Amino acid sequence: MNPIAHLRSRLGLTQPRLARLAGVHPMTVSKWERGVLKPNPPQRAVLNALIAAAGGRAPASPEAEELAAWLNQAYIDVSEVKGMKLSASNQLRGKIVELLLGPVSARIVLEIAPRVRITSVITSESARRLGLKVGRKALAIIKATEVIVGVDA
Repeated sequence: MNPIAHLRSRLGLTQPRLARLAGVHPMTVSKWERGVLKPNPPQRAVLNALIAAAGGRAPASPEAEELAAWLNQAYIDVSEVKGMKLSASNQLRGKIVELLLGPVSARIVLEIAPRVRITSVITSESARRLGLKVGRKALAIIKATEVIVGVDA
């Protein structure tokens, strides 16, 4: 059982109730439980408070320890920027494996899992301003209304 699902079950919380406590949509809790999405720092703080309520500041159970470890795993999230929140819940963490800078646009290829890649095209100026380079960790943020799909010819 996923650590978030276990904590939720242990505390007798429904997904909607945990979502309200964490200030997120219930679908976000579902994504946490499926491992599709990780909580951002403010959300982790709420979940850590729930861990404390469930088992003390020093986790008393292996499940609470597992959740604490899972919440504290390193990951990249733009919400790390103080005061920034995003409405987009589709955030894919990865590493830049290709970067092609053109005079106007730049093509960035992120590897989000072994042999799973996503490509984005942004302005070259934005790529320079962000300091993008091969090997750097980055985050792809996808709004469903702005996804362009293509296939090989």
